[in-house]
Amino acid sequence: MARLFTPKIASYYEEYYNSRGVNFVKGTVLSSFDFDSAGKVTAVNLRDGRKISVDMVVVGIGIRPNTSLFEGQLTLEKGGIKVNGKLQSSNNSVYAVGDVASFPVKAFGETRRLEHVDSARQSARHAVSAIMEPGKTGEFDYLPFFYSRVFTLSWQFYGDNSGEVVYFGDFSSSTFGAYWVSKGHLVGAFLEGGTKEEYEAVAKATRFRPAIEDLAELERQGLTFAVTVSQKQLLSPPPVKVTSTDLLLEKPLYAWHATAGVILAASVAAFAYYYGKKRRRW
Repeated sequence: MARLFTPKIASYYEEYYNSRGVNFVKGTVLSSFDFDSAGKVTAVNLRDGRKISVDMVVVGIGIRPNTSLFEGQLTLEKGGIKVNGKLQSSNNSVYAVGDVASFPVKAFGETRRLEHVDSARQSARHAVSAIMEPGKTGEFDYLPFFYSRVFTLSWQFYGDNSGEVVYFGDFSSSTFGAYWVSKGHLVGAFLEGGTKEEYEAVAKATRFRPAIEDLAELERQGLTFAVTVSQKQLLSPPPVKVTSTDLLLEKPLYAWHATAGVILAASVAAFAYYYGKKRRRW
């Protein structure tokens, strides 16, 4: 947890797990198991001499991408198969997705390999689209995303955990979070206990990478900052450039388009009604 977040956030979850009866054993490693006559594990022996009686053991050892099959055939980078924005490898007929793919992350401006089910799902969808409709499929633009739900807790994290950390909310309550600011821009955000709308706002704010001039003000605004940024982006679409006159229209023409569409639809309906009555006369 401290690797993904910060010691402060990690300690919050450790204390919560402790309150639910989960005991963390640190500073040592497993050395062996004890088994009964039926081969069932009964205890775990630790290197520091302690023995822990158990009914079940779950071993989480992580993963190492299996890229040995492609060595010398495809370009490898950062422990995975290097792909472009279409998720094509150095052999453009070979695509790579999920944990094994090292792809360009636009939000970071560099190639990274991500280990998460959401990344695997999104990259797979994009690869299929790039294969089936290459002319209509753009570059893969994925915002790194991690989440967890356990007990009554639920957190989501977006972006990158680099730079300075700004905490917000009350760690003694059910809703709190943090922003990461690097080179004057918001690059990452974490939220515990948010609503669906608040999580969406945090994700949008992280993707927009707004400039941050005052960390103290960011801390003061807290979650309100992400909500405000996401709403401003929705209400302020980019100006429409009219190539014939170099004129910039600051307001979109959605209302005019809608009015014209209604008029056209009404005209078609009136003609269809008139034509139908005429056919019945025949």
